[in-house]
Amino acid sequence: MKLKLSKTTVEALAPEPDKQIIVWDSDIVGFGVRVSPGGSRTFFYQGRLHGKAKKVTIGKLGKVTAETARKDAKRIASMLELGQDPSPPKHATAATAPTLGDLMAAYVELLESQGKVSARNVKNQIARDIKSAHPRLWAKPAAEIDLHDCMVIVGALVDAKKPRQADKIRSYIRTAYSEAINAHGDANMPASMRRLKITFNPARDMRKVKGSSKAKDRALSLAEFRAYWRRVQALPEPHRSLAMLHVLTGGQRQQQLARVTLADIDRDAPSMRILDYKGRRTEPRIHIIPLLPEALDAIDRITGGGEYVFSCDGGRTPIHNAFLNDIAKRICAEMKDADELENGPFTAGSIRATCETRLIAKPYRVSSDVLAHLLSHGMGTVQRKHYQHHEFFDEKLEALEMLHRMVKGQPEPGAQVVELRTRA
Repeated sequence: MKLKLSKTTVEALAPEPDKQIIVWDSDIVGFGVRVSPGGSRTFFYQGRLHGKAKKVTIGKLGKVTAETARKDAKRIASMLELGQDPSPPKHATAATAPTLGDLMAAYVELLESQGKVSARNVKNQIARDIKSAHPRLWAKPAAEIDLHDCMVIVGALVDAKKPRQADKIRSYIRTAYSEAINAHGDANMPASMRRLKITFNPARDMRKVKGSSKAKDRALSLAEFRAYWRRVQALPEPHRSLAMLHVLTGGQRQQQLARVTLADIDRDAPSMRILDYKGRRTEPRIHIIPLLPEALDAIDRITGGGEYVFSCDGGRTPIHNAFLNDIAKRICAEMKDADELENGPFTAGSIRATCETRLIAKPYRVSSDVLAHLLSHGMGTVQRKHYQHHEFFDEKLEALEMLHRMVKGQPEPGAQVVELRTRA
């Protein structure tokens, strides 16, 4: 019996009360499903390896979908054609086979070997959301992890209303398996990754989590931005100077600010160097931010005997990633109580969005190229990577001067306000 094995057709198959039945797929030769008398439906693939019959169980309907089973069948067929055994090595037992934990640890080691500053944060997230939350799966052989197991890990975070974190963990698992597969032909990979011998990525068909990349930051209105600035001025030190610096440098990313040291401050051509590791780059992009006199004054107020600029203890340790968010959250609550909030709550990320949104509009009209260099985004185009080498230092300085006048409520030089006459 042959038919197209889809979710509908497989679920419609009626079991025989006294025997197992097999139904073959009409499109993929060797792909079939077994229907037991009890009603369970198990997908499998049957082919030949080195001239001998080889049957590989794919999984039961429910743990795998018909669509996933079809993709697995094609993968198994390709491996058999290449003379590769799709079954796990016989010598690998549950006690000796590399586990999911070994895979994720190797992935973190790979990030560290690439110089990724995010490696430590990724390691902590993996330990919390996989190792501690799912110890049974953490100890399960990596080659035996299936799509259902991946969904258990990611689904728990979705159920906890953490879509962004859920999608991060989905991405970490998917990338870890992908890198382990690539390690077969890459001697530059860490030994911990090469020895895993992973041939299949169970997370490849996991869909992006809805709501994970939904824009959560909004742009403040001019009135809100100026109210925020006034309240920043009233904060105690070092919170006042740190929040001022965040605004006066254009709302730079918090993680990058936390890495700035005194060695990154150039007082001769007042500027601050930021190492931008964002994205897949292994070498940071040097990002130079001009410093206004008010920004230098703020740096002098908060630095001491330590090396870090953005610090609460004189530079001995950098601020936490949530530090500026906590300040924004507190000011947001104060503005709400004072009826100064026009469009709902905001975060520290909203300050970054506000800087760009307000500077590109009238009367400032800062170009998108200047804003891209000021905020270090959209720099990966061919034109910018290979042909455009202008650093826009003076233009960035002018934009920051506009930003300072903006929050203080000062008019732009040369800007005119035309009063419209009302009809008689």
